[in-house]
Amino acid sequence: MATAHPVDPVAPADILARLPGHWKAAKESGDLIFFESSTRYVGDRQKVAVTICPALGAKMADIMPPAPEPEAKRVRTDAPERPSPFRPPYVAGLYVGCVPGIDGEETMSVLLNKFAVLPEHFLLCPVSEQPQNVPPTPAQLARVYSILQAGLRSSPPRRLFAFYNGGPGAGASQRWRHVQFIDGPAPVEEWMHGVTFERNDRAIIHPDLPYLHIVHPLPPVSRLPYPPSEDDLVNLADELAPALMRSLDLAFDALRRSGGDRSQGWNLLLTTEHLHLIPRSAPQYPLAEGLPPLDLNALGYAGMLLVKSKEEDAALDAVAANTEGGIIGILGKCAIPREFGEQALQAEATQHGGAGSLDVEPKAKM
Repeated sequence: MATAHPVDPVAPADILARLPGHWKAAKESGDLIFFESSTRYVGDRQKVAVTICPALGAKMADIMPPAPEPEAKRVRTDAPERPSPFRPPYVAGLYVGCVPGIDGEETMSVLLNKFAVLPEHFLLCPVSEQPQNVPPTPAQLARVYSILQAGLRSSPPRRLFAFYNGGPGAGASQRWRHVQFIDGPAPVEEWMHGVTFERNDRAIIHPDLPYLHIVHPLPPVSRLPYPPSEDDLVNLADELAPALMRSLDLAFDALRRSGGDRSQGWNLLLTTEHLHLIPRSAPQYPLAEGLPPLDLNALGYAGMLLVKSKEEDAALDAVAANTEGGIIGILGKCAIPREFGEQALQAEATQHGGAGSLDVEPKAKM
């Protein structure tokens, strides 16, 4: 199998220009497997896209080894770990290119998602292993944003959005840090219609969701230089870092108040308009006896669910019909009740002399 190494970094615009051709070639060669699917939309105020992909369920059942018996788990302590697909050298057909690191950080590689339900789904990962259960660095956030910005400047424009599963409890399937990108707009941005921010340097809780969904506004993309210089990207990192820190502060304070398990992780969504952070309490929700549970990662909280059979789809409808809030209520069962975030914000406002009930200052360390 041909392999590729991350050499000769290029600009995000060049990566996006290569993407359609690389994706088509990888699909035709078999390096990438694309699964046909259908999508329906449910809900009124917060629309959710439910994608049904039976072919993915069948394929994953074929390629994934059966779960070991409990005795085997105890005995096989020396079983070799699967190599990460994000460790160079890469499968050549899945490698799109690499982009320069920012502020002295290392190069990051762009890879196609091998098992694709959505066209041109790609990932950004560092060339050396970094943990998935901690946040991206400020420089990595700036690189993510620069790719979103380049998408808007493409011809035709691409409204990409990025998502990150912060740990296994939040849907991460790989321990090697990776940010994922798909074409938008994300349904969650439609949920933002009518939501306002009193200040641009504060995080808020989405007012219409029953669970803790933290949102921080980002600087208007129209005022950012394009293409950005190295200094522009360093300045961007300095702007994005406090937004993430404020959001994490609020999430961790709410988790402490709820008695929740911080190790369950969190989901991060990034568009050019907002940073979204959702702390998690569970990675899955049960559907029906005899069916696998519904996996919920960052895409679920972006308003995009995936089921792998018609039976799962029907079960999802049945569970939603018997859950307060429907599918949004199901999302809430695997997140944190918003009341704990509100308590955290109220305590913060009191500490700062009544600075407001819907915002929070940063204190978390990256």
